[in-house]
Amino acid sequence: LLRPRCDGIYVAECGFQRWVRVGHHTDLRKNSAQLAAYGGRGGQAEWVSYRRYPRLLPQDEEGKLRAMVLQDPCPRFAAEQVLTAGLDFATHCNPVKSEGLPEGAVPHAADADRVRKRVCVGEYSFDRHNGRILVIYTAVDGEYRLTFSLKHGELRGCSDCLTWEHYEMEDQTRGELVPFSLGRLPDWKGGGLEDEGKDHFPQMNFRPKVALEHLV
Repeated sequence: LLRPRCDGIYVAECGFQRWVRVGHHTDLRKNSAQLAAYGGRGGQAEWVSYRRYPRLLPQDEEGKLRAMVLQDPCPRFAAEQVLTAGLDFATHCNPVKSEGLPEGAVPHAADADRVRKRVCVGEYSFDRHNGRILVIYTAVDGEYRLTFSLKHGELRGCSDCLTWEHYEMEDQTRGELVPFSLGRLPDWKGGGLEDEGKDHFPQMNFRPKVALEHLV
C-alpha cells in the first residue's frame, strides 16, 4: 500500500561545487594549511554538502496533515533529533528565507536552537491516484509548494522514496510565481544531472526512527 510514512524522516543528500579562495574557508584549520602552502594565492574547488529533510505527520485533532521541512548542512543526527522531537506549532515562526543555505551554517553547526529556527512548518496532501505528495508552507519571502512522487524502494521497500516533480514559490509581495529548476535532464536527453557540479534536488530516502514507531 502506497502511503506517506510518518514513522521516520525522508532525507536527501544534496551538494554543490564552489570555488574557495585561499584563507576564506569556514574551517580555520584548512585556512592555516592553505596559507602555509600557497601564501594567500589562488584557491581550490570544494564540494559543499547539505541535506533536505521533510517529516510528514499523521492527521492531527484539527484534521490537518502537517509537514516539517528543513534544509541545512548540520550533522544528520542534529537535524533528526530536532525533527523527531517536534515543534510547538502554536509559537513556531518559519524563517525569513527558507531556500538556500543560511549565513554561517557549517557542517559542524549542531546547535539545536539554530536548527529549530531553520525548520519550516506547513501542510501536505496526498493524492492516492497518482501517488503525489504536495507540501505547502509559507516563509516571509513567499509561499512554497513542493511536489513529490512517492514510490516503493528496492528490496521490499515500502513508500520509502520521494522524487521531486515540481518546486515553486509564489512571491506574495510581487504576486509572481517563481519555478525552481530541479537540475535534471529530460528522459529524451538521457536523464541525469544538467550540471555535474551541483545536485540540489536528489531523491529522498526514508529513515525510520525508533521513537516514531507508534506512528506506523
